[in-house]
Amino acid sequence: MTNVLPTLRFTVLRLIRNWIVLLLLLGIPIVLITFFALILGDSKTEAGMPYIQESTTFMVLAFQLFGGSIVMSYIHEDFFTERRFRIQSLPFNQTLYAFSISVLGTLFSIFLGGILVFYSFWVFNVEWGNIGWAVFVIALMALLSSIVCLLFTFAVKQFKVAERLSEVYGIGAIVLAGLFFPMPENAFFEFMGSYGNPLTLASAAIFEYQAGNVAEVWLNVSILLGAIIVAFFVMLALGRRRMG
Repeated sequence: MTNVLPTLRFTVLRLIRNWIVLLLLLGIPIVLITFFALILGDSKTEAGMPYIQESTTFMVLAFQLFGGSIVMSYIHEDFFTERRFRIQSLPFNQTLYAFSISVLGTLFSIFLGGILVFYSFWVFNVEWGNIGWAVFVIALMALLSSIVCLLFTFAVKQFKVAERLSEVYGIGAIVLAGLFFPMPENAFFEFMGSYGNPLTLASAAIFEYQAGNVAEVWLNVSILLGAIIVAFFVMLALGRRRMG
């Protein structure tokens, strides 16, 4: 374990110097949150919720769907390209190193999500209820995204295909949540727009918490946790086969 510790600083520096990640997960969301705040103003939904609160919540959570791209890109670069020979020659545990990349990449995604929460709260007075709870839900989304993206990385040999699959996962969740346009009214789309969709599960966990509906809160969180556990074991099995 101690041999891996010196690499943590290197990994953190890689993360904070990756301007593409900062643009995707921080810059663009800030621009969009600001734009919609100016456009929507004080208007409210039929349920009485400010549109800016609803749109910002979905936006912050939606960008977490793509946070796993951080982890998958570094794992691929360090273990599935020519760089792996350099990594393998270094005197530390390769498994622990891969684990440290996964953890730090996920934490970085959570950190960026947290910045968006505080930005929207301080600048536009977006109501998040319990901010600690909101960050916890963001953490679940970030963790699931990292696991799913690693699953794709290990499942297919072509990294470009894995990248496209991760984009399908993120964009698909947004589309099925009905954020772009209404979905057809049938059992499949109703399920994928509610309990079968990580984005709607996470947003419901925040909205229901604000409304005080404890049973619905824990139902949505439990399903998210279940998806994380199942995806983790599938990813672990695929990872052992691919890297073993």
